[in-house]
Formats: sequence, structure tokens, C-alpha cells
Amino acid sequence: MSLYMLAISMLGLAGPALAASTDAWKSRSIYQTMTDRFARTDGSTTHACDLKAGLYCGGTWRGTINQLDYIQGMGFDAVMVSPIIENIEGHVEYGEAYHGYWPLDLYSLNSHFGTHQDLLDLSNALHDRGMYFMMDTVVNNMAFITNGSDPATSVDYSVFTPFNSSSYFHPYCKIDDYNIYSLAQRCWTGDDVVPLPDLKTENTEVQDMLKTWVKDIMSTYSIDGIRLDAAKHVTPEFLPVFYEAVDSFMTGEVLDGSIENICNYQSKYIESVPNYPVYYAMLKAFTLGNTSALVNEIEDMKNACPDVTALASFSENHDVRRFGNMTDDMALAKNVMTFTILFDGVPMIYQGQEQHFSGSDTPYNREAVWLSGYDTNAPLYQLTAKLNKIRKHAIHIDSKYITTQSYPIYRGGSEIAIRKGVEGRQVITLLSTQGVASTQYNLTMPVTYNPGTVAMDVLNCVNYTVTDAGELTVSMDKGEPRVLFPADLMAGSGLCGFEAKNVSYVSLVTGSASSASRASLAVVVYSALISSVVSGLIVWMV
Repeated sequence: MSLYMLAISMLGLAGPALAASTDAWKSRSIYQTMTDRFARTDGSTTHACDLKAGLYCGGTWRGTINQLDYIQGMGFDAVMVSPIIENIEGHVEYGEAYHGYWPLDLYSLNSHFGTHQDLLDLSNALHDRGMYFMMDTVVNNMAFITNGSDPATSVDYSVFTPFNSSSYFHPYCKIDDYNIYSLAQRCWTGDDVVPLPDLKTENTEVQDMLKTWVKDIMSTYSIDGIRLDAAKHVTPEFLPVFYEAVDSFMTGEVLDGSIENICNYQSKYIESVPNYPVYYAMLKAFTLGNTSALVNEIEDMKNACPDVTALASFSENHDVRRFGNMTDDMALAKNVMTFTILFDGVPMIYQGQEQHFSGSDTPYNREAVWLSGYDTNAPLYQLTAKLNKIRKHAIHIDSKYITTQSYPIYRGGSEIAIRKGVEGRQVITLLSTQGVASTQYNLTMPVTYNPGTVAMDVLNCVNYTVTDAGELTVSMDKGEPRVLFPADLMAGSGLCGFEAKNVSYVSLVTGSASSASRASLAVVVYSALISSVVSGLIVWMV
């Protein structure tokens, strides 16, 4: 048992109630899985998966359990699974409901993914490793089941559980413009081929049924957090009501590139949404070379949103083209991964990004991860592990790291430098948009480290010294990113030959860091957790 889990056991607070708050999740990094496409129970790495046909490919919760070493090897300490509830059976125009977004019965599990015991075992396996368990979920709609061709008159509502009457749903109408929120929230999502009956989430009876269900499902499977699919289409006033029932971290999908709209959602309805404005700006930077677009978006969001550090940071998901489909340049992919994990917010990396998958729009971005052979030597897999290590290390040294917003400190024609953290303990991320064809050159930039500070590039284990003028000259090559951190604070990081262990900032600066015994560490963890419970902030300790 890890010291973290031992301390929780000593407190008698095991389960999601202790590890549920937004503040607790800020220190985590999430690996997003689509259960059907991540891992099979039989361990196959050759089983074919026809993406175009959209059929079940055989991934299971038991398969996920068997590949937790693969996930944890990248440094992730939270896993999100796709929706777990029973979906419609059979083939429609776009295939089968392997993704989980066509719900039929909220109180039954999707048997394609496993049994009740399998899901319990997955939850237990995650918590035994000190990892959090997140569930993707759908409350906006049910599946499309008709007795005819006209969705306005032919839906068989009686098959849904618990919403077995048309009275729980909005009358059919088509969303002609998804940017008109009032239309998007009362009409049916999907499309002309597969329109999805839209629940009246403004109705108190519907709300009560959804609240009862989510409390039950989270309690049953000890779920620590929720991703809410299609939150943009849910009655916005219901989001805080549902969030209160969830009583843990919840990030809700609002697919919108507008800073104003995203920040408005965070101000009024929900603490966390995926950071789509920065996502789109990131694409402009690393596919078009427009560094100013990303820098400006970072600055604008800081001034508009209540808390950018609570948003979900991402660069791929199951609804957008893979970055590898936009460019096969590995250096650019490395810069994107580096930015995603080290920027503000809770990092959420979509399965297969670490293998540089290159699927286009849905359904081609839902490749079977097992076909990669779970290659732990893949460049992006190795990079992800390093990035998660330095992020965790920065948090261990100072928990304020995760609540301190990123600040651009340098903008060149093809480079961006961003600092994050408290002065003297900052991570500086230096990104390049030049790509792998770039030749070697030296870049001089102003930094916020004190003159004389030795800064280590933790990705290459190379040291640079800050000049008296407060500048750092860094060697750039092949378009690769650089991640800088004070060399005298690297002990305990697990990087560049340093042992991985918990160390405090005081012990590092005084030189008193030592290999404390497990018993002493347990006391430290126990004391820290007591303090965290009081303050409402749980800091992850490995």
C-alpha cells in the first residue's frame, strides 16, 4: 500500500469524499480512455478495429486494469473512462454505441465493457495505486429509437430508464446554429440521421432523477470526478444543481472557442470546462506558426476567467482531429504535449496521443490503442513521463504552483517562453514552432530567475546559467521544446539521475534533504492530510 493510501486509511476517510474537490484535482493529470478502444481482456495487440464501420472492438474494464502500468508509467494519477451505462444495441447509420453516448438505461451497465464486479475492480485497482477515477457521463439526451422515420412522432420513449415518457423530453426540433445557445439547449443534438432526444433538464422532476442517479453511481463505484458530456446543451441553471449532487470535481464540455462564453460558464455555472479557446490558439501556433495567437489568448483568458487553473487543458480528444493528422512533425507534437501538461489547468491527455496517432475527424480519431503494442519507448510516451514528473515535483516543492497562473515571458518569431510557479521555484517552458527541420541555434531571453541561477533543461539534462543581466542563453535544436527548472531544486524529481522522492523546498535550499524512513514519511503524510482536510486542499503525494 502506498503511503498516501496508508494515510487515508489511518484517517478512515477512504473513497471519493476526501479526494473529490476541484483543488485536489488540480494537482492531478488525467489519462482519458475510450473503454472499447483502449485494452481488451485477452491482451491482444493485433485484433483489428474497423473505425469506419463504428462497431464494438472489444475493449473492457478488465483490459484497462491490465494496462494500468502503461498509464501510470507516463506519470498519470487519474484515469477517465467513457460512459459506463447501458446504450442501445444494434447498428444504426454510424455503427454501434461503442462510445457510450447513446444511453438507454441509466441504472444498467454496458455489458460490452464488463460486469458490475469488473467496474468495482477497476475502481479499487485505481485507488490502490493512489489514482483518481473519473467517469464520462451523459445527462443531456438519451438514444434515438424510433418506430418510424419522423423523430417528431416516432420515438419509443417507453424503452428508456428512468425517462420512459415523452413528458421528460423537449419536442423535436433541429439545431440549425450551434452558436445560438437557447436553440442548442432545447433542441436535439446529433444530426438528421441520428437525432438524440433532448431531456428537459430545466424540469425539476428530471433534475431530481438525474441527481439521484449520479449520487448512486458515484457512491457505488467510488468515482472521484465527472466529465459531463455536452454541457453546452444542458439547461445552464441545472449545471450548479447537478454539480452539487456530484459533490466532487466536474468538468463540463462546452465546445466553444469564445473566451467570453467559456469564462461566463465558469463565472456562473460550473467551475471547470475544457479550455477550448486556448486549444484553438495552440493549433494556430503549432500548425500555422502564429505564436502571437497563443500568447494573446493566454493573456486574455487570465483577465476574463475566474480561475484558468481549474479548466481542463487538452490538445486532443475523441471529438476533434488528432494533432498528428494536422502535421506528422514529431517536434511540433512534442511542443504541443509539453504545453498541454505544463500549462494552467488539469491536464487531460487522450489515449493514443502518446503514440502520435494520426486519425482525422470522428470516427477515425478513435483508434484501438492496443495496435500500438503499448510501446513505452515511443517518443511522446517518454516525453509525457518526464513532463508529469517535473509537474509533480514542482507541486511537491510548493503547492502554490498549481494555482499560480502561467505568464508569457518571451515571444520570438517562432518561440514562446512561459513561466509558471512562485518566484525562485518556477518552471519555464520554452516552445518552438519551427518543427523538426530546424537547425541548431542559441536563443537568448530574459528570465525571472535571479542572476547566477543554474537552470536545468530537464528534458535533456543540460545546465544553463543566468547572466547578471537576467538573461539565459539556451541551445535550441530540431524544433524541440525545453523545460527549465532551478538545478539546485532538482533533488527528488526522479529526473536527470536524481532519485524520485518527496522533498520540501526548505530541505532543498538548506541542503538538509535526506532519505527519511517510511515511518517518518507516513507521519508527514498523515499530518499533511489532516491539514489538507481542514483547508479543503488535498495535495497528491507519490
